[in-house]
Amino acid sequence: MPAWFRISSPPPSTAAGAAGAIGIITMGGDVAGALERLRVREVAIGRTGLRDLLGIDTVVLARIAADSAMIFPHAGPAVMAKIVAALEAAGITRSDHASPREKYPEARTEIEARMLDALARAESPLAIDLLLDQPRRWALAERDPSLVLPDEASRTLNRLIDPPLIVALGAPNIGKSSLINALAGRSVAIVADVPGTTRDHVGVTLDLAGLVVRYLDTPGIGPTRGTDEHAALDHEAQAIALRLTEHADLILLCADAGTRYLDPPSAAPHLRIGLRSDLGPPPEGSEILISVREKTGLEALTRAIRDRLVPPALRSDPRAWRFWPTGTSPA
Repeated sequence: MPAWFRISSPPPSTAAGAAGAIGIITMGGDVAGALERLRVREVAIGRTGLRDLLGIDTVVLARIAADSAMIFPHAGPAVMAKIVAALEAAGITRSDHASPREKYPEARTEIEARMLDALARAESPLAIDLLLDQPRRWALAERDPSLVLPDEASRTLNRLIDPPLIVALGAPNIGKSSLINALAGRSVAIVADVPGTTRDHVGVTLDLAGLVVRYLDTPGIGPTRGTDEHAALDHEAQAIALRLTEHADLILLCADAGTRYLDPPSAAPHLRIGLRSDLGPPPEGSEILISVREKTGLEALTRAIRDRLVPPALRSDPRAWRFWPTGTSPA
């Protein structure tokens, strides 16, 4: 499949201080070929790294799967415009140009075309039945506008289409890498009793009880150690991790029996989870205690993440869901 991209982050705010925000560009299809044309050095699948993008910006590149990647550049309008132009010049198609009606001429209505378009993009199994029922719900809503969900509720449900971003934060060497490996059911992060083992971010797509999420495990946040060069690398990695939380939909604040929770670095919702609970709970209160060794707490965490990001009451709400970008008409 030819490479394609779409802008997954909202336009940068004009509020003071927003210039340093990080954008999100999702890539799919022949990602390896696209990166080669862009002269961007590859990143192993399941890993992330800093890369230069044609001299335009230093970006974080996350390789989610063979046909999937995410680019995190600075979100300034000038930088984003240059990156979009470079992607298009490299023959990478912007997927949001064609209208749903153009993509699905067989659809009987605009809502049905939008539903088919969303269904093709939806990552989460929980989205399927909800999307398939939308043409019927919108037919009812045409006669009774009160049967349409508020925009904020619709934006929350849209996490079933575009996976939300989870960022795990905590001190070094407390079991965050073991946690991501346990959730993924395979080894995606190096595990060792050595502080600083995870210097780069580790990214993976996870299906958490029907909700697919983008999960970033970050290097331990704490005092830097070692040589000046290693300390500088650690400091830079930690700074990038904290900046990425600006776009997190949920932050997992992690601690174990010997550490304390970090203060939430952004306004994103957060869960306080205690790792390695077989060694004892953190000194502060935890919402969920987990022991990867004893395989306890993982199901509770999976459900808690799913229900915090897309609450059960909203998933069962019978009203119509505006599952396309806000500001556009359903018909």
